Amino acid sequence: MTAIPTVFGDGIIDVHVASGVARITLGVQTSASAAIKDGKPEPSAMVVVPVLQLPNLARVLADVTRQIEARAKEVAAGQAATQSNQGQASQNQSNQGQPQDQVAGAFRFNG
Repeated sequence: MTAIPTVFGDGIIDVHVASGVARITLGVQTSASAAIKDGKPEPSAMVVVPVLQLPNLARVLADVTRQIEARAKEVAAGQAATQSNQGQASQNQSNQGQPQDQVAGAFRFNG
């Protein structure tokens, strides 16, 4: 398997569509760009997608966004329940001062 380049983008700077191809310019915000370019992000990469594939790309990104929101709600509900349980436990016994373990969640979406 060949290595593929990994790029980072804080957001989208520009989208240009011509000849059936969408060119999406990703941008990254750095301390240098904030100081020098009035806070405008610098281009970091360009994603080139056939226009006919844009609906599929948008669908997958929307699905991933929904999954992230659902996971965030699950984590928030779990933390609220844990805090509630800890509050009840501290009323029943003395607080031992142990911090709550937090696990960062990660998942893969295969659409």
